[in-house]
Amino acid sequence: MSAITNACDLVDPTPLQRWSSTPREDPQHQEFPPNTSDGGNLYCAIRYTSPSTVDDDATFDEAGISLQAQFTGGEAAPAYDRWKHTDTAATGAGLAFGEITGIGAQGYWHTSTTDTSNGMTYIVGVHDSNISVRVEVAVLRAKGEPPVNRGDLDTIAKNQAQQSLKVLKKE
Repeated sequence: MSAITNACDLVDPTPLQRWSSTPREDPQHQEFPPNTSDGGNLYCAIRYTSPSTVDDDATFDEAGISLQAQFTGGEAAPAYDRWKHTDTAATGAGLAFGEITGIGAQGYWHTSTTDTSNGMTYIVGVHDSNISVRVEVAVLRAKGEPPVNRGDLDTIAKNQAQQSLKVLKKE
């Protein structure tokens, strides 16, 4: 944890550029060192925007990725438990979730789509040893553009979670 001075160094936003390529703002990041109640936290959010291909100068596409990592300290429950409960509690149209194997000791995915199916958020949460990682990928397409493919977001989120967990386990 102490070797990470910028949580965004853990994130590869390149796959998002197929939907949007212009940074909306500087990457946002926070690093909280270990204290008496937890083993430390990392956060990064990167967002892109670009004009849509729809013939409308006011329409934009957006894409973003965020990463949260928390090291469990003391007798505290892993952040994974809280994240999974929150992310999978809601049910209904456009919502789905399930378990993930092969990344860490535990894992889940959650997806939500907009009513018009032009936007999707895909979350992957994983836990291994004393590290919880949560990756959220969101894409919003302009009306009239091809819808977002869940498989594409699944691949991006899983790859990011796996790579982040691998790096953090070495720290």
